[in-house]
Amino acid sequence: MKALRFVILTAIVAALGLTAASSFAEDVNIQGSNEMRWADGREVLGGNDRVKRYFEDRLNLNMYYGNLRVGSRFTLLQPSEFGEYQTDVNTLDKRFIEYSNSGVDLRVGNFYSVWGRGLGLALIEDILQGFDSGLDGMHGHVELAGFEIDGLAGRSEAGYLGQVREAQVSAGQVSYRYPGGTSVIGLQGMLVTPAEEGILSYDESRTWAGNYGWDGRSVSLWAEYAVEDIEGIDDRHDAVYASASWFGGNLSLFADFKRYHYYRYSGGTSSPGSAYAASIDILPFHSPPIVQREFTSPLFSKHPHIVRFDDEVGAQIEASYNISGSNTITANYSQSSSFYEEDLWIPSIDEVNSPYRQVFVEYTGYPTMDLYVSAWGGLDEDLVYTIEGDGAVRARTSWLRRSVLGGGGDYQLADDWSLKVQAEGGIVEDVIKEASSIESITIIGATFRRQYSASLVLETAEDDPNQDKSSWFKSEFAAFIDNRHELLVTIGEERGGLVCTSGKCRVVAPFDGVKVTFTSIF
Repeated sequence: MKALRFVILTAIVAALGLTAASSFAEDVNIQGSNEMRWADGREVLGGNDRVKRYFEDRLNLNMYYGNLRVGSRFTLLQPSEFGEYQTDVNTLDKRFIEYSNSGVDLRVGNFYSVWGRGLGLALIEDILQGFDSGLDGMHGHVELAGFEIDGLAGRSEAGYLGQVREAQVSAGQVSYRYPGGTSVIGLQGMLVTPAEEGILSYDESRTWAGNYGWDGRSVSLWAEYAVEDIEGIDDRHDAVYASASWFGGNLSLFADFKRYHYYRYSGGTSSPGSAYAASIDILPFHSPPIVQREFTSPLFSKHPHIVRFDDEVGAQIEASYNISGSNTITANYSQSSSFYEEDLWIPSIDEVNSPYRQVFVEYTGYPTMDLYVSAWGGLDEDLVYTIEGDGAVRARTSWLRRSVLGGGGDYQLADDWSLKVQAEGGIVEDVIKEASSIESITIIGATFRRQYSASLVLETAEDDPNQDKSSWFKSEFAAFIDNRHELLVTIGEERGGLVCTSGKCRVVAPFDGVKVTFTSIF
């Protein structure tokens, strides 16, 4: 099948290329990008030291001719970071043809799309997480008299890591933007039908969603609600998300709320017994906001809270104050907990509801024209309580308290040179084991003409029971060439751990060796 698709696309591209070359060459525009990732070293996984080598290359090509766009991506994995091989004709893993004209878009082939905030439908790809919920089929979009209408139908492809299974997806959306453009209302529907018998897929399900948004001069509001109807399941599964933001002078406020009760699948290859299975075992065509600050500090990111999309209510509020034109203080507080057993609408601090809470404060600014400074501090607490099906409390699975304090600066030494220094320290307390670990990370680097940089990174973790060693040292080099090429080289040790992006998590093993990434845009 893939070989046939390769032949078809090759023929189309060749035909268009010959036509353009003979008579319309001046109207053809070809754009593309290429990313290469290579590593050679060793990693420790489950106490076993083993060789870790991979080579990945992804070439994106787009040809524009009038209202027509032909796109493709060639992916070579020998193997990937996750151990997946992709060679020969299988390297053509994405291809599409798209027509756009006067508010009408029609695409045949591979596509992605996010409606609203992603509660009802979100087709996305995250290469670093090995996640791809995109479809292969047809997607149409029409804009007319304030209305926007979308329709799509396609098939998902089973992911190598088991985060996505094969299924048939059909969906439609209609939204209306009121005159003046200050508010919009939308309705969505999605049908998921399982793949043919013998292939690991999903139960038949229908998702209905609606959203409303309003944008004023200083206030913005958004509300979205989705309902999942799973074939053969009587329990109600739904999701609620709402956000509000206000800006006035030097002060801005943002708050959002979540209450997620998606159906959680099991029995796949996404490690249902693992600590992070809850982040990937919901239907992968949903991707709602996580409602917590995702980008905080290097040490906080080593111990992220795992969002339970099947059972979590939470909220966060963030305030940002601009002291002057170049100095800003930001404070964020988030809190969440499970709710299903008690039908809560407000996050609970009772330990049987697995509470999580975090406060994080950050300052960024320019004390002088030549010095950029940042400083931050944070506290969080994350408790996971496991409850059996009959309601009996089994045990506290984990209970961690974390604190961090850090800062850094970037000083312009001369016209061509700048110096970067960053340091952070933290404490991770395991309440159940009555143990604690002291962590730190220090970065010293220099930049030349804003194009070339080199840095040394030292990370330590004293008394961490999850690690075989207490320190990791590496060097990093980066080059930005002509604003079109980027080279990144890392040599040394990486600590590894749990890595989360938009609520999707995976475990990265400690690594010692060389990693190279080269990206080009043409």
